[in-house]
Amino acid sequence: MIELFVFDLGNVILPFDHRQIARQLCAHIKGNGARSPEEVFGYIFDLQEGFINPFEEGAFSSFEFYLRLRDRYHLDLDFEAFKEIWNNIFWDNPEVNEVIIRLKDMGYPVFLLSNTNELHFSYILERFPIIHVLDEWILSFEVGAKKPKQRIYEAIFEKTDVPAGRILYIDDVPSYVEAAERMGMKGMIFKEPADLWPMVPKVCR
Repeated sequence: MIELFVFDLGNVILPFDHRQIARQLCAHIKGNGARSPEEVFGYIFDLQEGFINPFEEGAFSSFEFYLRLRDRYHLDLDFEAFKEIWNNIFWDNPEVNEVIIRLKDMGYPVFLLSNTNELHFSYILERFPIIHVLDEWILSFEVGAKKPKQRIYEAIFEKTDVPAGRILYIDDVPSYVEAAERMGMKGMIFKEPADLWPMVPKVCR
């Protein structure tokens, strides 16, 4: 019997496209600093070595993150223009919203567990009401650890007394689901919103 649902954010609750950030930043590189969108994307978003990783673990501020990218790529952008490019990459997923609202209406707590950064999450809070429906937000930049590190999953148990075996963790990245399962939670690999509906009548009775 599942008692707590924990959802990933990006590409589960909110689809997004990181690659448009690299394309748009390249359009603002000045002087002799020309780089390809592929190089910019790899530098920022590489899963292992990407510059986004320490930012999403809270190692430095949003403004410092901007300054370092500005200086590396000679960007002709002020901070406000950078934020517009950085943040405007998400869109709503009404079918997933409906599942979350159904679970809440039936009395189930729903948590968010996300690798994210202060810039993105502040923007999301302003524009996507579904985030405010959730009971708890567990965010990598606040915890100081990104999935699949054990520390971020441990934060779930700091916010609930529900046993691990009665928690369902939903993520589109298989290795992140596997990390949750190693801690005793149930796991579900998300591919599309239709995947969620068989879950709802099965556990919500």
